[in-house]
Parts: sequence; structure tokens; C-alpha cells
Amino acid sequence: MNKNSNLHKLVFPLDPHDWHGIESETVWVRSLGGNRYKLENTPFFACGVANGDELLANREKGQLVFDKVAKASGHSTYRIMVEETTQPDEFSKQWAKLEKLGCTCEDIDADPPLFSVDIPASVDIHVAYAILEEGEGLGIWAFEEGHCGHQI
Repeated sequence: MNKNSNLHKLVFPLDPHDWHGIESETVWVRSLGGNRYKLENTPFFACGVANGDELLANREKGQLVFDKVAKASGHSTYRIMVEETTQPDEFSKQWAKLEKLGCTCEDIDADPPLFSVDIPASVDIHVAYAILEEGEGLGIWAFEEGHCGHQI
């Protein structure tokens, strides 16, 4: 990262006894001054936050550590776990429906593959959720909600 980019790494402490088995997740944030930061990517494991949220953080042992959400962005975060039997073209066809709405995703090389999905505030959450459910019903993926920031 460019030193002048104003981007920093922020740590979310996690429960290692949860399904993922990890103790923390690191995300990119942009400094807004003081202890306020804007989340610049979509978390995979942290719950209750979404891309674009303004966060408060504390510096602990040289790291920025999440404290709480100061201002919600209205975005929602979902996780997609691709089923082992899913062919790449099946996934691509179903994902294209979410992408067409304006959703984006990040992926990590896991077994099975794991995607964090950002559903912007401008997207109809009911339509996006129906596509997520359809993909699960077709056996393409399983999904879970990390945070619903939409007004429903």
C-alpha cells in the first residue's frame, strides 16, 4: 500500500470457537481522523459490519483494533460457501445475477471456496436475498448473513 493512501489495517477479534476457527480478521480501513475509520472492503468473518461503515478503533499493541460502528453505511454483508459439487460455470451464472444488481465480492482460497458479498444500500435487499436463496436451493452454494444494514 502507498504510504500516502491513508489506508490502514484494522483487526476484528473473533471467537476461535466459531465455525471458522480463527481468532481475528484483518481488513482495510481509511482514516477519517482521530479514532474514526471507514471500512474499505467486505469482511469474511466479522459480523455486524459492512463495507463503507464508519468504525471507531483503538490502538492496542501497535495494532488498530475494532471498537464499534460509529455510522452504518446501509450496506449488507453475506458469505457464500460454494458447494464441492458446483461447477465453475454454474457458480458464474448464478453470481452474474447478483453482480448485475451491483453486488461485489471478495474471495479467499478455502476449501470449499468462500466469498464475502457486499450488497450496496442502493440494491433491493429482497431481490438480492432471493438470488442467494435460489443459489442455495439449486445446490450451488450455502450462504449466511454477516450483517443486514438495509432497512427492511
